[in-house]
Amino acid sequence: MKRILTALLTLCMVFALALPAFAEDAASSTPTTPTPAPQSGDFRVIAYTVTDVAGGEVTTVKKDDHINIVVQVADFNAGQLDENNLKASSIAARINCTDFTYTGTAEVGQMSRKQDNTNGYYWSYNLLFRDVVYNGTSQTLPINVSYAGTALNLSQQSLTLGQCVLADKENAKTPSLMVRTSGYGEVVTAGEEFTLSLGIYATDGNENLNDVSVTLNLPENVSLSGGSLTQYVGTMTPKATKTLNFNVLPSAGFSGTVADISVTLTGTGANSGTAANTTPFTVSVPVTQPNRFEVGKLEMQDTVNVGDTASVTLSYVNKGKRELGNLEARLTGTNIGSESYQYLGNLNAGSEGSVDFDITPDAAGTISGVITLTYEDANGKIQTVSKDFTATAEEYSDPWGGMDPGMEEPMPDESQQTGLPVWGWVLIVLGGVAVVVVIVVVVRKRKKAKALANLEAEDDDEDI
Repeated sequence: MKRILTALLTLCMVFALALPAFAEDAASSTPTTPTPAPQSGDFRVIAYTVTDVAGGEVTTVKKDDHINIVVQVADFNAGQLDENNLKASSIAARINCTDFTYTGTAEVGQMSRKQDNTNGYYWSYNLLFRDVVYNGTSQTLPINVSYAGTALNLSQQSLTLGQCVLADKENAKTPSLMVRTSGYGEVVTAGEEFTLSLGIYATDGNENLNDVSVTLNLPENVSLSGGSLTQYVGTMTPKATKTLNFNVLPSAGFSGTVADISVTLTGTGANSGTAANTTPFTVSVPVTQPNRFEVGKLEMQDTVNVGDTASVTLSYVNKGKRELGNLEARLTGTNIGSESYQYLGNLNAGSEGSVDFDITPDAAGTISGVITLTYEDANGKIQTVSKDFTATAEEYSDPWGGMDPGMEEPMPDESQQTGLPVWGWVLIVLGGVAVVVVIVVVVRKRKKAKALANLEAEDDDEDI
């Protein structure tokens, strides 16, 4: 709608000149590049419009194109002259260069003398250069203005027509697309979301790019926490940059060290329909693994006799996804005897182990110590985990009260017996004795019965 209104305004200017004057307000389009505010004594071009010969506004002018150039002027140089001393017929405006072919003078539109509160009076008028041929060698248009019948000096003003395309750049009209910048923050951790920022750049060209879009290609176990893998940008002008953000989530199961994210760019020339050339781009994002090395409960007896040796044990486990390296354990403390060190090597993911240290208290009282585990995590950083412990050291107590333990048979330690208990052996012996007694009684009874039988036989013989 804005372009249609601009074209209508331009047509009004052209027809007004043909009448032969055109309205001043109809040419008040904004210049492609703003010009400085007019100063006292200056001749300034404060706006311009480029149209085709039919009056339609154009955005691209190529070599040998025929165009109309409408220029709005603020002339403080002639501000001292009033309406009686300066007429449209007195103004002669010419193009003074070979980059644009134009003969004769410009058509001067309706003039008005105005006053600026700071710089005084100035003349405002429009110039129409009709049917100018662009030669493709420069974008700079110098304009000379002279005033017939006055004592005013020649004024000159140059403006740059951004719509004009240099002839040696016409073949490279469609911009290319590339990823110019990328960012992902300081640290990316598996299982935690991060923002991937991409700076998309359209290179130099003479036409806009339409339907620009950016698509991510994610590796395994990496996804978006929200949104689409493709973001639609729309139109990009040459040399423009567009920043896009994607919320990316490497899953907790991501076991690699780097997530390679490739970026695909697409777009087509607004006028030519030519697909934009793109440069393949991959963002390599280092992914760190969360530290999941844990220690378990420390095992140790509560009391230790002075001079005796006791063991302290600490278990550990690697719950992370990657191997831990150079695991070391060190025992330090007071009243533990000598400090100790052990190298435990590497610990695979999902593996567990334990470390044992011996302590020998030197004196009665408190035993306090620390077991410190040091290792290299999956990202090569040194990590440390410590576990404290305390116990009590007691003086040795003589269970015999000073008696020579050799004078009395020591009581057997049933807790250390591995065979049949003593009471079992006693029962077996008693059982054997009972059996022997029974046998002896039976034998004696049999002998006695036999002896009686013999005596009775002898009595019978005597009676006979």
